[in-house]
Amino acid sequence: MEIIKKLAAAVLTISSAVSIITFDVQAVSPDTPYPIAWQQGEKSGAELQRSAYIPETESWCHYPWNRGTETGNTVGKAGCSLFSVINGVYYRTGNFISPVFLADYTLEKGYRTEGYSGVKVEFFEEFALEYGDEYGMTYAGNTDSAEETLAHVRAGGVSSSNIYGHWVTIADYDAENDLYLMLDSSQLSTRCDNIEWTDRQNGVAWLSADTFLEEGKSGYFGIDGRYSALYNFDYTFSAEHCDADGSGSVDLGDSSAVLGFYAKGSAGYENPKLHPHPIQNDVCIEAADADSNSVIDIDDAKEILSKYAETASSNGDAEQQSDFIE
Repeated sequence: MEIIKKLAAAVLTISSAVSIITFDVQAVSPDTPYPIAWQQGEKSGAELQRSAYIPETESWCHYPWNRGTETGNTVGKAGCSLFSVINGVYYRTGNFISPVFLADYTLEKGYRTEGYSGVKVEFFEEFALEYGDEYGMTYAGNTDSAEETLAHVRAGGVSSSNIYGHWVTIADYDAENDLYLMLDSSQLSTRCDNIEWTDRQNGVAWLSADTFLEEGKSGYFGIDGRYSALYNFDYTFSAEHCDADGSGSVDLGDSSAVLGFYAKGSAGYENPKLHPHPIQNDVCIEAADADSNSVIDIDDAKEILSKYAETASSNGDAEQQSDFIE
């Protein structure tokens, strides 16, 4: 029980720096805006997003993505098709797919090849079939009809839609205002001057149906007559009791997250997010209530530390953890 006492004492030490919430490597920061369109190139802000919200993720802006014998092509220059999937998955699940992984995947599978500016359209279906179970994602077909694409989004689906020379994500529908959420991975293009943005820096715009119903043409966001891949999502996020940051394990980061949540609320500020995605955040808040009394406070942080210590002890790591706390 000595380690538990030391860990409990560490709560008071951590509480002096409650504004810092630690997460496992590759996790997305709870400060990440929502919604967000992750950007593909450095000029459009990709590196700023990465360093601010997912700093442990490998930089992708200049990652080679060449067709055949060409040289000098990169994910940042040509990866909009990849980001139309990345942004849809992130919006609906909170899971960030590494652009580097997806770039390698398309090369290995032969979807990135000469004759195609981005990828073969078969990529969209095959990726959903191969990785759909991981994201609660299913392929729902394809269409070149803007009407059919928007009807699919109104029904709760998501699309990777090709506008002239570019791919975007249509991720959601606001019935009250009759607007569709468009996520664009390259917000600095001149075509982007032709729409009203909700958050241009992060590639987010709520647009009317008229914008998409236009025939696809250079410089605009019309998708009629262009290819759209359609997806459905049925993703369930769960977090073990005490896993306050949703990292998949109970550790010191969970107690730190709880302390930050409690301290900000006690000081009269808005409670910080435990997870960047709204659905996951609700689940993490429930998991953070370690003593199940519907209040998140220091007692929950102590309870989490106790559970962590017990797990460490059972794994034979108690001595190592004790040394770490000292």
